[in-house]
Amino acid sequence: MKPAHPVVRFLVVFLWVTALITFVGSILGAAVWPLAGLVFGSRHEPLTLALTGVRTLGFYFFIWAPGTGIVIATIKEWRRRHPENGV
Repeated sequence: MKPAHPVVRFLVVFLWVTALITFVGSILGAAVWPLAGLVFGSRHEPLTLALTGVRTLGFYFFIWAPGTGIVIATIKEWRRRHPENGV
């Protein structure tokens, strides 16, 4: 099997990390927002709070996800090219 081109490998890692971080933020938002609503006595429905949490934390995590994806993809590619220095 022919190895993937370095740019393709970089993009796959970048997109995977970005999607994973955004997904984790959405799941955390769906869990945390209704709990915060309970603690602070919100009058909104739990489903409304969960959807707000998905949008809000998903967005905040998405702000940081591409930068983190670039850093992780760069580190992985550098380590692949320089195995003698690997940690």
